Amino acid sequence: MPLLVRYCLNALWAPFFLATACTLFILNLLFYLREFLQYLFEYQAGISNSFRLLFYIQPSFLILALPLGFLTAILIVYGRLSADRESIAIESCGFPLSIVVWPMIGLAVLMSLLLVLFMDRVLPWGNVSFLKLQYKILSERSAIVVRERTFIKDFEGYVLYVNEKDDRLDLLKGVAVEFLDDRKYPYRVILAKQGTLHQDAKTYHAILDLKDGIMQQLGNDKKRAMEEFLQMQFAACSLDLSANKISGGPVDFSDSRNISIKELAARIKEDKQKKMDSKRDETEFYKKFSIPFSALAFALIGIPLGLLSRAGSFAGPFFAVVLAAFYWILITYGDVGGPMGTVSPFMAMWLPNFALMAVGIVLVYWLHHKYDFWKNLFRRRAEISSSSDLS
Repeated sequence: MPLLVRYCLNALWAPFFLATACTLFILNLLFYLREFLQYLFEYQAGISNSFRLLFYIQPSFLILALPLGFLTAILIVYGRLSADRESIAIESCGFPLSIVVWPMIGLAVLMSLLLVLFMDRVLPWGNVSFLKLQYKILSERSAIVVRERTFIKDFEGYVLYVNEKDDRLDLLKGVAVEFLDDRKYPYRVILAKQGTLHQDAKTYHAILDLKDGIMQQLGNDKKRAMEEFLQMQFAACSLDLSANKISGGPVDFSDSRNISIKELAARIKEDKQKKMDSKRDETEFYKKFSIPFSALAFALIGIPLGLLSRAGSFAGPFFAVVLAAFYWILITYGDVGGPMGTVSPFMAMWLPNFALMAVGIVLVYWLHHKYDFWKNLFRRRAEISSSSDLS
């Protein structure tokens, strides 16, 4: 391996790990700190379970932090080469700058492939493990959630009220359940003499079993109508309180983000055979490749941008934030536009990569042919202009 390549690789690791750690810390601080403290103190999940949840959610942050850390490290390393005039020294010795460009792009390709494997195997495992433990904690904390003579709003779409609770028998007495519509107004109410709250072993959903009660409903969840009053008595009734998902988190275990690439491809094929809308699943399918290959896109634009910068290492984090914000805006647009059909699922997820790669390839070409780049560009424009005059 050439000495210059080893020099760049050795200089890359320290800023890469530091930038990745800082990005990971910021993502946890912005998107999970509140939930972590809530599970630790309010839900009384315990230190062990709280930190297990923190561990399980890290893959979803790492898949973003690793490409951003790689981009920041590249900008710092190549910015330092430019600021210290080492890039000029390389060229003055008769070596093209491509000698330190293409090996790093090769490393970016390898990293992108590893991230695809990470997103296919590790990320679904982390998501499902997080959701299972979350459901387990929320179901086991029924002694905390269910408080006597208190309106409980932990379950989305329901308001639960218990007049009395027998902790020894784990029995609820004088239970009232309100069903809420989209505007959070009650349209149905169930009153039962007793009930029990438990967790389904397969789905991890919170199930409320009621006995000896009455159900009353006025209209439906879309419209109120006095002439559509319904009342019925029942001996036993079971409610899935997680049917609308517990507030603040859980999604279905079979969600497209929680399954492998192979399973998702099979689901898309099945949906198309049934002529069902598969745009959301297709968008998630392409995301499983586009986000890992953002490492390659960041390398293609980060290397020439670092070499063109004369501000040294200090400009690296700034450029990284700007490029990350640009990428995030486009990927957010794709997340919305892809399932809605305003843009194809493929372009929705790959547009950010293509945009960065296109600019990066132009910059790499300019660095490799910078002495005759503009001369050839103007020559071609002149040839096109003269050919159009002749015609």
